[in-house]
Amino acid sequence: MQNILLLGSCEGAGAEDIEQMIRIENVSKWYGDFQVLKNCSTSVKKGEVVVICGPSGSGKSTLIKTVNGLEDYQEGTIYVNNINIGDPHTNLPKLRAHVGMVFQHFELFPHLTIRDNLTLAQMKVLKRSRDQANKRGMELLDRVGLIKQADKFPPQLSGGQQQRVAIARALAMDPICMLFDEPTSALGDDQRSARCHDQSGQGRHDHDGRHS
Repeated sequence: MQNILLLGSCEGAGAEDIEQMIRIENVSKWYGDFQVLKNCSTSVKKGEVVVICGPSGSGKSTLIKTVNGLEDYQEGTIYVNNINIGDPHTNLPKLRAHVGMVFQHFELFPHLTIRDNLTLAQMKVLKRSRDQANKRGMELLDRVGLIKQADKFPPQLSGGQQQRVAIARALAMDPICMLFDEPTSALGDDQRSARCHDQSGQGRHDHDGRHS
């Protein structure tokens, strides 16, 4: 059983004073004649952690990408921070700047150092100075225990280390909410067991039968 994780933060810049950070209402999606999502509905409140579980190929990654506007959908509505993702007038690049996402394969830039991976988007999107971006990036890299790896390149790190870098990079953008695709995929068995136990104790589980 695999899972994705949705976190409704309320600390990021630009977060509205609303009860539900993410609302997914009766969302359906097709690839041609194949329906990959069927009447998916759930919500994530401020500060809440929601885990959506299901086997490989059941549509979890597709669902999480619709929340960030990376995948379109044919039916239903999705709101993030009270903004309708499907509205053609919605500025998706602007919204994505405030929605942190950690991809299943991390998507780090292999030709950039870890430091540069953490600072690039801050400077390009948030218009922070190099010093400001570096300060924020190093704070988060230290938080995930990888400050000594700052000047290495992603291929020089283990899968678990790359995953932590990806988390730090997403947090560096001060997001209003966080989306994780396979949040325990690169952890060892002991770490994965501990992480799953932590999730089950603090979050809400929505199983695959309900969502995909």
